[in-house]
Amino acid sequence: MGNKHETFTFKLGDFKLQSGKILKDAFLIVDVQGELNSAKSNAIVFATCFGGDHNFNQMGIGEGRALDPSKYCIISPNLFCSGQSSSPSNASPSQKGSKFPLVTYYDNINAQDKLLQEYFGITNPLLYIGFSMGAQQAFHWGALHGSRTGGIVPICGTAKTTFQNWIALEGCKLALTADAAFDNGNYTSPPSIGLKAFSMNYTSRLFDQKGYEENLHLGLFGGLADDHAYFQTLNDLFSGIDANNLIGMANTWQHGDIGKHEKFGGSTAKALSNITCPALVMPSSSDISFVAEDNIPEVKKMPDADLKVIDSKYGHFAGSMSPALSSEKEVNFIDDGIKDLLEKIG
Repeated sequence: MGNKHETFTFKLGDFKLQSGKILKDAFLIVDVQGELNSAKSNAIVFATCFGGDHNFNQMGIGEGRALDPSKYCIISPNLFCSGQSSSPSNASPSQKGSKFPLVTYYDNINAQDKLLQEYFGITNPLLYIGFSMGAQQAFHWGALHGSRTGGIVPICGTAKTTFQNWIALEGCKLALTADAAFDNGNYTSPPSIGLKAFSMNYTSRLFDQKGYEENLHLGLFGGLADDHAYFQTLNDLFSGIDANNLIGMANTWQHGDIGKHEKFGGSTAKALSNITCPALVMPSSSDISFVAEDNIPEVKKMPDADLKVIDSKYGHFAGSMSPALSSEKEVNFIDDGIKDLLEKIG
């Protein structure tokens, strides 16, 4: 018999954001694999990443894996602006498209906490894990709720978006919005030139120079014929995402900083010191979006954190937990680290 698997909508109603604005008729699309035990002690929150929804997360889940649905209840709440949960593309008419408000990571965390407590009756999740934007969510979750969480695992992400990372994202946004068809977010058909420009800008940072020179990108997705096929694959991915959704996710990413909460008064260091649960921070040695060195000072300020660098040439994708985007070496290294942490906290 297969493991329980369901996807559902959790209605948040009129949801107050950090900005004070109200996100009208807000909702989360939530994917659940595995079954919650009677003690509600086996819940793992698996946050989603930029351009990847709960379907992307499924590549990191499986029997025998660290995230094993026969042992754990794995809950994947989709990011706001992902096109799944409340987003510019599916919002109430008064907030649709370019009128969608800025959503922060803490807004996502607050919605997810509401989901856990009100729908599942969970106050103490066993683990919170995420890759890329999911990793940044893990840091934010740990800062607010570490005292009642078994542990967090941020993979290829930082607690605060670096200025270099911000600039790269701003370049992606400007490339997209420069397309006349974008029309300040009021387009009637996809701004295809802008989406292609966004894709090329973003793709430039998926591998470092050596990774691209060694043609590791051609081994992705089961194997690609040439550079053109690689570019086309990524362009197809980004062209399938609503342009305002891309802008919305990028805005959330750019505003990433766990210190930006009334509890911490803008102090990232204070927020890091409040991540009291065990933490396993796993950057990629070749990631140029979330540079491994940037995690070192963050981990030093966390009371119970380990830094385990993924030794890899696969750049940002090294943290994807999928052999289709890296190799078995990276997948096994990450899985082993998570299993060790689960043994420690379980």
